[in-house]
Formats: sequence, C-alpha cells, structure tokens
Amino acid sequence: MALTTNYQTPLEQAQWQFSGDVFGCVITHNVQSFGSLSLTAQPGEPLALILAADWLSMNNTHSQASVVSPAWKNHTSQREATTSLKWQGNQASSKQSIAPFLEALEQGLKWEVSINSTDGSQYRVDSTPVATRAVANNFRLCRQKLLPKPFSYVRRLDLLFDTSSSHLNTVHSKDLVAVSRYIEADSTIAEVLIDGHADASGNRIANLVLSKERADEVASMLIELGVPARMIQVRHHGTRAPIAANNNQQGRELNRRVSIRLVKTSAQTASSLTSGASQ
Repeated sequence: MALTTNYQTPLEQAQWQFSGDVFGCVITHNVQSFGSLSLTAQPGEPLALILAADWLSMNNTHSQASVVSPAWKNHTSQREATTSLKWQGNQASSKQSIAPFLEALEQGLKWEVSINSTDGSQYRVDSTPVATRAVANNFRLCRQKLLPKPFSYVRRLDLLFDTSSSHLNTVHSKDLVAVSRYIEADSTIAEVLIDGHADASGNRIANLVLSKERADEVASMLIELGVPARMIQVRHHGTRAPIAANNNQQGRELNRRVSIRLVKTSAQTASSLTSGASQ
C-alpha cells in the first residue's frame, strides 16, 4: 500500500487572503510545497472550490475534497461534507455542494483533499484553519454585491417576443437589469447595439413597424435603468434577418426577437484584461 504524503502549511505561516469586487470574489489559501486552495464566486454562477498544484498535473481524474471536523470535537476526525474535484491540467475544481466549505471557514473547520495520482502516488492536501472567519465574512458581503450576470451572458442577448407583441415580460426585465448593471460597472463598454426583428407572418410593412416597436421598448427600458442614451444604437430589420426558418412555429419564435450586443472599447487597460470584467 502506497504511503500518503501530507501537505499543510504550518500554523504560524498560514494565511487566508480575500479579494473581490462586483465581478468576482475569491478566498485563497497557500499550501506549502503544493499549491493553493481557493473558493470563488462569479456573477450568476454557483460557488467553486479549486485546488491548484505547482507541480502535479492530471486530466479527467477526480479527487475528493472534504470538510473535516477536528478530533477534539468528535473524538475522531469526521468528514462533514464532500465534493468531487475534477482535474484539468494543474487544477482540480468543483461547483457541486460547495456551500459547506464556506460554512467550514466560519466554524474553524479544515478542508482536506485526498489525491490518488495517475502514477499510483497518494497525497493529502489540508488547509490550516486559522483566522478564517474574517475572510469568510468578507466573502459573503462581496457575494451580495456581485453583478447578476457575467459578461459572457450579457455580451449578446436575444429577447424573444410573443406573436404581434412588443410587450416586455418578466424575463426580459430581469435580463435588462443585468445588462444595465453590467454597463454601469464596466467602464470599457462603449456601445449598446439593439436590433429589432420579426417573423415572416403577416404584412411585411407591419412587421417592420413591429420590429421597431420591440427595439424601442428595449432601448427605453435600458435608458430608464440608467444606461446613457448616447451609448445606445437602435435599428430595426423587420423580417430581413431571420436566424431560423419561418415555415414552422419553432423557427418563427426564434425570429421574433430583439438582439442586444455590448461593444467594448478596442483599447482596454491591463487591469480590465485580468479582472472578471473581461472574462
């Protein structure tokens, strides 16, 4: 049976670091001679637990991460929560059942990762649960201020409409709030392009007017939400630019849309390229 090599930062050297803004929140803990453990929160995404290795690399294999209570608390060490980390290169991560790992920091419990490497070696990576409550509290406060959605979501949206309607529904409103919040937070957004469309049912001129009404409704709500009118370009196309066939119901539903595209400035600052704003 292979011996297990244990990695843990000594108590007197252990640190937990927090950083965050509206684009993301991160708690990081360096593990001596191995790498780091981190907990991350991104807009619109579940919590993620990440183990980054300095020298170990594997692909499509799994390691078990656990929240472990100390022996003095229950006579023997006990695993109170687990998740499976999937390796891709030098990182293993999971977004499944991560909330207990944040709660563990508030309770002074440690994280433990058991690794069976592809060469048969066994490793155990432990966090050092010292001074964790403050970073956990900062992390929770940061999560409350996160944007509703990341740039990957709001950069290009298609809002779908009912037949002959330009009415904005609850789903539209929620997405437009996410768009406006992102524009407010990211100074590299230069333009908002809004394009109205219609399916091929009915009169061509009526559909052209309807596509304009849809685009205007979207633009008006964005302006009401605080997006500067000077940033917005509105166009309407009627039936001229379908994205699906108009000879079936599903295709027509996709064609009754308003497309929103966020355009960033061509020259971004170095800081924006490395922040969540550019992910």
